[in-house]
Amino acid sequence: MRKFLLIAWVLFIGLYIFPSQSAMAQGSNFRNARIFNAGFSLNYTYSYLGSRSLNVPPMVAFLEVGIHQYITAGPYAAYSKWTYPERTRSFLGLGARGSFHLTPFINDLIDGGINEKDIDFYASMISGFEFRQYGGSPDHSVSGFFDNIGLFIGPVAGVRYYFSDDLAVFSELGRGALGSVTVGLSVNL
Repeated sequence: MRKFLLIAWVLFIGLYIFPSQSAMAQGSNFRNARIFNAGFSLNYTYSYLGSRSLNVPPMVAFLEVGIHQYITAGPYAAYSKWTYPERTRSFLGLGARGSFHLTPFINDLIDGGINEKDIDFYASMISGFEFRQYGGSPDHSVSGFFDNIGLFIGPVAGVRYYFSDDLAVFSELGRGALGSVTVGLSVNL
């Protein structure tokens, strides 16, 4: 899994350094969008306090591909690992997400002047599987901490701020892949 995360970050940096000439101009038309996003999540069930230590922070990567003027959809992946004194817990999230980009509608609704090329407000629905793996010594078993798979679905509200045509930062609230708050970077491909 660490190799996957390393590859995702190398791809992200490579795409930023060598951006595609066909990069989508952000704004109110997402039909031809191709946006790669990578970041980390906060506020997951397992806290940063107490006897737990964080080996791999909840890292998230997802791709958004335009399917309509206001709609993007694509896959996501997330990974995290925690260590306790006698055991470990690993989380892998895989699934899909769809986003509805709201900035043009907000401008129309409040007759606002939000610059659609700089700010993208969106609402997303995320769904997928969360694979949880338990590791520990055989004599230290805890009920409910065995390997399992969970299916989930959840809403997300987000905002993306563009520094340039190809690079942005984003922040999301809601049931994300591995947390309720996710922050990161976006690159137009």
